[in-house]
This record gives sequence, C-alpha cells and structure tokens, in this order.
Amino acid sequence: MKIDLGNKNVINIDETWIGMSDFRRMKWCRIGKPNTVPKKNVTPRISMITALDSFGKLYVTLVQANSNSNMMELYFSHFIKLMDSKSKTWRNDNIILLDNASYHTSEAMMEFFEKYQLPIIFTGPHSYSAAPIELFFAHFKREDINPRKLQTGKQ
Repeated sequence: MKIDLGNKNVINIDETWIGMSDFRRMKWCRIGKPNTVPKKNVTPRISMITALDSFGKLYVTLVQANSNSNMMELYFSHFIKLMDSKSKTWRNDNIILLDNASYHTSEAMMEFFEKYQLPIIFTGPHSYSAAPIELFFAHFKREDINPRKLQTGKQ
C-alpha cells in the first residue's frame, strides 16, 4: 500500500517492559548490561504497549504477556475499534509508525495490516531517535512509578 505522508498525524506505537517500580538508581556497567538497579521488582513483569500521536495523545495498555505477533494482533484489534469509534475514516488522516521488531514485521502481522488496511511505516533498525515514543518511555522510567509503595506482585 502506498502511503502519502502529506499532513498526516503520526501514531508511534511500541512496547516496553515494566519489571521494576523505581528506575531512578543508576550505576556504571559494561556495554550491553542494564544500568538500572531495581529497588522493587514487579512480578509478574508487565508489558506496556503505548501509542503516542503527533498531538500528544497517549494511549496506554498494560498486559501480562510477552510481546509477540498474537499479542500485537490483539492490541491492534482493540486499537482499531477505538479509532473506528472516533472516526470511520481515521486511516485517511493517520499513519502508524512502528519499529522493526520481528513481531511487528512478521508475515502474520503484515497480513493483518493489509487485511485491516492500516497505514503502517517502519523505522530503520535501531532508530530510537526516530521514534517519539522512546522519549515518553525514557521520561516515564526516570521516576519511581510506585511512590506510595503499594504492594506489587503476588503474596
């Protein structure tokens, strides 16, 4: 499908893990190792699938599942219903920006995108600076997401 970028609203969708509640503590580490020191682990780990559009609208979904093509089909099914409820012609004015994760570019997902005529574009490999959602994730993870110290996980 050919996509005209014109004056489109870009909706950047991506996922991140929430495996801890306090991301503020940092340390020096080897390349490839995480540099956060968790104060409180969140169990089971939660995946946050988030959409951020050009106007700053944020759509957040929390799930206890690994990111894969099945999870993304479920997410997009709900996202399509939400967007259709706002405007049946939303596809004409919006473009969905995704990274090249294998579960975004799988054959199953490409068939799904085609079936639902979703206007999709992909960033280049490791193009974090081309994905505004990464700025949201970085800001979100700068803080303690459980400042009242509510119980997380199973007892």
